[in-house]
Amino acid sequence: MKQRVRYAVEPRSWLGWGATGLMILAMALRLIWWIGWSRDWEAGMWVTQALLPMLSCLLFIAALQRFGLTALWTTFIPVMLGVLFFILKADSFVWWHRLLCTLLYLVVAVLYGLAVFGLPIRALLIPLFALPLAFHLLVENLAIHKAAYSAAEWLQEGSVLCIMAALLCTALAMKRQALE
Repeated sequence: MKQRVRYAVEPRSWLGWGATGLMILAMALRLIWWIGWSRDWEAGMWVTQALLPMLSCLLFIAALQRFGLTALWTTFIPVMLGVLFFILKADSFVWWHRLLCTLLYLVVAVLYGLAVFGLPIRALLIPLFALPLAFHLLVENLAIHKAAYSAAEWLQEGSVLCIMAALLCTALAMKRQALE
């Protein structure tokens, strides 16, 4: 008889703490950005660019810390909120960049969901999170933009990078557990 397995993350491992700390930092950067640069915002912008990513991070932290060992699938809802945030954020990109990013975010949604609900595909998540993170750091930030970002843009980008790194830490921390 084939034994059923699931993934779990030890929230108090260094990778679990890393994921949590990066999500806290993402929230803090987003909050500083919102406080400092949100005076002329419409209500929809406040919800999609500030509240949604901070809520996603907060719920992810709570789910990982409370259920990382027993029900990692609870992190799926905050990740889906994060995917929604990233898709809405991509609305300002040129059409081909928006399309590529939206496809990537949907792949993240599907593969992350399949992994946390029990399919043994953790190995696919690592490059799925690592490669876009590396691209953002090495190509977009260092090669293209360098010092061209304003403080507000650096806070937003830093928040996004922290979320991506937190998901990478989570994928690296996933361990298979046999279900009884």
